[in-house]
Amino acid sequence: MKFLSGNILGSYNRQNSISSSSGDPYAAFADTTKFNYLSEGQATDGDTVFLQQEFSEVQEIDTIILLQANFADFKISIASGGAFTDVTGDAVLTISQDGVSRYYKFSTPIEFTEIRFEVDDTIIADEEKSCGAILGMLEIGSIERFKSVKPKGMIQKKVLKLDSGGVAVLNKGDIHWEFNINTDLVSVQNEIDIVEIIQNRTQDFFFWINDNYDGEELVKQEPYRFQDFIRCAYTGDSSPAFYKNYLNLTAKNDLKFAQTAKVNYFNPNE
Repeated sequence: MKFLSGNILGSYNRQNSISSSSGDPYAAFADTTKFNYLSEGQATDGDTVFLQQEFSEVQEIDTIILLQANFADFKISIASGGAFTDVTGDAVLTISQDGVSRYYKFSTPIEFTEIRFEVDDTIIADEEKSCGAILGMLEIGSIERFKSVKPKGMIQKKVLKLDSGGVAVLNKGDIHWEFNINTDLVSVQNEIDIVEIIQNRTQDFFFWINDNYDGEELVKQEPYRFQDFIRCAYTGDSSPAFYKNYLNLTAKNDLKFAQTAKVNYFNPNE
């Protein structure tokens, strides 16, 4: 299970200036809206589309996630007042099973005041370039030893009392998720430290349930299923308990999270 910071590339970040070769560039970085990026008049393969951000201060990220894109290629370049440098090959790339989402992990964080993304071709030839979101984050850490994840989905509703004495229930649409994660951390201090960081965090963050479990399926979900990438906040009180002897010391805790916004998933083929 991987924990990551908030989206540093989010279009709500007032430190950045966003531009593109065509289309609405803010749509590519707005991870909490239903507006998705779509190029305009650049449907021919080989016609390069770019999305670019410029910041007033140096930014640092080690993770880039591209969600639900019809891109056949993807180039990442950074600059800090000079020429752009292609850093795409410096990251380990994981592609979703359907080929439309990508996870780039840099071994050391990249620093920049400008970042540029480029795409030349689409999976199906000669389509307008489109994507759900481009996210840039810093990894907080991973927890490998957890016993269970218990998601609970609730449709957001508003209950109105009528003059007749009855009630009317208005469904607001999307399901709101809450999660209870049970951890048993056996003599792993770094994972205990990560739990403490999460519990003390005042800003929302992302967590990815199936991080690095290539050979296992957790909570009946596929490895690297990008739909399991969730934006949330920690909501539970900390109640750690320790048991067993010194050599097998186990830290037991229940972590409670609530989804803060639905990350956009856009199917370019629909």
